[in-house]
Amino acid sequence: MYEVFADLHVHIGRSKSNKPIKITAARSLNFENIAKECVEKKGINVVGIIDCASPYVIEDIEEFLRQGDAYEIPDGGIIYQDKVCILLGSEIETSEKNEQGKTGSAHNICFFPTLQEIKGFSKEMSTHISNITLSSQRANISAYELIDIVEKYKGILIPAHAFTPHKSFYGNCTDRLAKIFKEKFDKIPAIELGLSSDTELADEITELENKTFLTNSDAHSLPKIAREYNKILVENVSFKARRGKKSYMQLWIRP
Repeated sequence: MYEVFADLHVHIGRSKSNKPIKITAARSLNFENIAKECVEKKGINVVGIIDCASPYVIEDIEEFLRQGDAYEIPDGGIIYQDKVCILLGSEIETSEKNEQGKTGSAHNICFFPTLQEIKGFSKEMSTHISNITLSSQRANISAYELIDIVEKYKGILIPAHAFTPHKSFYGNCTDRLAKIFKEKFDKIPAIELGLSSDTELADEITELENKTFLTNSDAHSLPKIAREYNKILVENVSFKARRGKKSYMQLWIRP
């Protein structure tokens, strides 16, 4: 086991061809520039880029792999310059309704082992999202339904910035995640706390007792990458991190 540094929530502002992806993010935030920033300036060993379901980003990833400095590995992930592992992710906004009938929306970050799987996810989600080319678009399904689609493509789902007042589960949807995910709650390996969250207070919530806490940058510009990050103990750097049923995400230690 050895220690690596990971930022698992980084947005893409524009594709390499200048197509908009995350409207509020910097134009310089494209797939290749994120990889270079992690290697050359930030010392990040694992980066989760969470706009990879956009067809424009998929095109950029394919071109990135053709250039020869990066390659996919069998256990999942893209290795760039043998220094950083890129996890292919997608942030999806789900439509939720609580027991009182109140509606809300929440963000979920979903990670997939290979480009082929996120391509399949992108194609299926285009039937639930009006514009799949843009980041963090609202789907006409709940997180309870989304997790089945994610698993279909060998991915995992993590509630994003779970305590923020805007676009989060605890912030505006529910007082218990188990009410959202029901019998599927055990399939959630971790939650992302969010920049304004307190780890000790989150640890007081009983249902989170066995969940890993993550803290990420939610970067909307290159300088913001790694403003918050995780220290992780792994056996090797990949999506799975080791053989067997336990996934890469479940090996993270709380920051």
